[in-house]
Amino acid sequence: MKKVLVPWSIFLVVAGCCFVTVRAAEPAPSPKSSHPAFEKLKKLEGRWSGPASWDQGGKKGKVDFNLTYRTTSGGKAVMETMFAGTPGEMVTMYFLEGDDLTLVHYCSAGNQPKMKLETPRDSNVLSFRCLGGTNMTEKDSHMHWARLELVDADHLKGSWNSMKGDKVEWVAEAELVRQK
Repeated sequence: MKKVLVPWSIFLVVAGCCFVTVRAAEPAPSPKSSHPAFEKLKKLEGRWSGPASWDQGGKKGKVDFNLTYRTTSGGKAVMETMFAGTPGEMVTMYFLEGDDLTLVHYCSAGNQPKMKLETPRDSNVLSFRCLGGTNMTEKDSHMHWARLELVDADHLKGSWNSMKGDKVEWVAEAELVRQK
């Protein structure tokens, strides 16, 4: 007599469908609680401008500088745009990675350094240090450090540096005012 396997096949299909249905009905994990520094970044929404100075190995200069901040991705990311509308335009995305405030800087140099907040979560000084990145190594020229000082609701100080290997290539600083 030949055994029929159809009932077991049907059982497995029905059981699999029940598993998928139960799995799909589970609630999505609740979003992580917010981060005080990330909430402060969200409050920077808008356009900021002011003078900036830079020093590249003793060669110094000044430039009018502007930044734009925009909260995006359902409030899960803050986009910072530097030199908007110019060939040197760059974007930095700030976001929470687990419980860490992280940024990725999309540089006009063609690399994307990733940095993590290294100052206290509730500080008005947000200092980020490079963890590595894409299209780069530590030996390549890259943005290595970024610092934002949230002076008050309408004043912001920024500092950035670029490194190549273990040497600082340049440093830039800006004092920015929120544009109304």
